[in-house]
Amino acid sequence: MARQFLLPLFLLAALGVTSASKSVLVLLQNVNTADKYSKFFGSLRDYGFDISVKSVKDSSLKLKEYGTWLYDDLVLFAPPAEGFGGKIDRQVILEFVDSGHNVLMALNSDASESMRNLAAEFGIDVDDRGSKVYDHFSHATLNGKEDHTLIAGGNVVDAPVMVGGPYKEPVLFRGIASVIPGDAELATVALGAPSTSYSHAPKQAMLEPPSLMVGSSISLVTAVQARNNARVVVAGSLEMFTDDFFDAVVTVKGVSTHTSNWAFTVTMARWAFQDRGVLVASNMRHHLLGSDEQPWGYRVNDDVEFLVDVVELDGGVPKPFAADDIQLEFIMLNPYIRQPLQHDGNGTFSLRFKVPDVYGVFKYYIDYAHRGYSYIKLTHQVPVRPFKHNEYERFLVCAYPYYASAISIMVGFFALGFFYLYNK
Repeated sequence: MARQFLLPLFLLAALGVTSASKSVLVLLQNVNTADKYSKFFGSLRDYGFDISVKSVKDSSLKLKEYGTWLYDDLVLFAPPAEGFGGKIDRQVILEFVDSGHNVLMALNSDASESMRNLAAEFGIDVDDRGSKVYDHFSHATLNGKEDHTLIAGGNVVDAPVMVGGPYKEPVLFRGIASVIPGDAELATVALGAPSTSYSHAPKQAMLEPPSLMVGSSISLVTAVQARNNARVVVAGSLEMFTDDFFDAVVTVKGVSTHTSNWAFTVTMARWAFQDRGVLVASNMRHHLLGSDEQPWGYRVNDDVEFLVDVVELDGGVPKPFAADDIQLEFIMLNPYIRQPLQHDGNGTFSLRFKVPDVYGVFKYYIDYAHRGYSYIKLTHQVPVRPFKHNEYERFLVCAYPYYASAISIMVGFFALGFFYLYNK
C-alpha cells in the first residue's frame, strides 16, 4: 500500500497541489464587505486555504511576478467591476486558467459587461445586465417577505464529488441566469433552475415569453473543467455565499426549513480549487503472464497483463480510487482491444488479455473522463512482432489434411511404380 502511494505523493509535490500551496486571491468590490462572507472564507481556511482579500481596484494587484504565479486560485466577488487594478486583466486571467489554475466567479443582476464577457470565455452565456431569475411557484419567503426572485433551488447535479449532497434543504439563489451552449463539452450545470422559472429584466417590457432563459435550460451555477484540468465555477448569485443565506430560515410552499447554501458553496469551492475530485495515475506497467519483468515488446498471441495505480485526492490526502468505467485500449490506428479495467479495491487497476494476431507498433491508451473528476490520459507505446522462423510449431494441427494429402500422393506413387515394375 505504501509503495502504491509513494509515487503519487512525489507527483503531487511536483504539481504543486499539496496543502502547503493553497493560496487564494479574493477580489471584492469593496473590501469592507468581507465580513458578509466570513463563514464561507472561514470554512475554506479550515480546509487549509490561505485567503488574501483585496479590492478589485487595488493598484498593487498582480497574479504573476517574474514568470511565477503568486496564487493557485482566484475568487471574483465583484460583479459590477468593469476592470481590474494593477496588472490584472481578462487576458491575464485566461493565461492563469491556461496554466492549470482555477477561478471562482460570483455574479448578480448588476454584472458588468466585462464580467459577462469573462464568463463567455469559459463557454457560459450570462443574461443581460439588470435581468433576474423569477419563479412564482418555487420561490421562498424570508423574514416574512415573499420574494419571487428568491429561488429555492434543488436541481443539483448528480455528482457528489463536485457538489456534495444529496441535500434535503433548498439552496437559496437570488441573481442572474446563464445558459450553456449546446456545443459546450466542458461545462456542467451544477445547480439548475426549477422548471417553472424564467429570466426577465423588470425594467423592460416582456413582449413575448423568453425563448432561451426559461425553466430547466437556466443554469444557476455552472462548473467548467478545462482540458488541462483547470476548473472554473460561475455562480449567478453573490448572495448565496453570504452568512445571511447560510443562516437563513425560509418558508417554501408553506414548510419552514433551513438552507443548504453553506455545504453546497463550500463543497463547490473546494472542487473548483482542486481540493476534491482530483485523480492521479501512476506506476503504469505491463508484463507477460508468469513474469514480473516489463519486456521491450511482445509477440503476437502473447498473454499479457496491464496494471496502473489510481488514487483520489481529498483535501490533499490520497486514497484508493474505485470505479468500473475505466477502459484500456490497445491501439494500432484503430483499437484492437477495448475492455474495462478491474480494480482490487486498493487503487490498482489491471487487465489480462491476449495480444492480437497482428504485428506492428501498438500503444496502451487510457482516456478517462468522469463528471466531477479530473481527466486521466495515459499512453504507452509497445511493439508487437511476428513469430521468428524457429518459433513456429514443427507440425500444425490445422495443416494435418495437407500432410495427409502429401503422404498419400507419395504412397500412391510408390505403389503404382511398384505395380508397373514388378507385375507381369
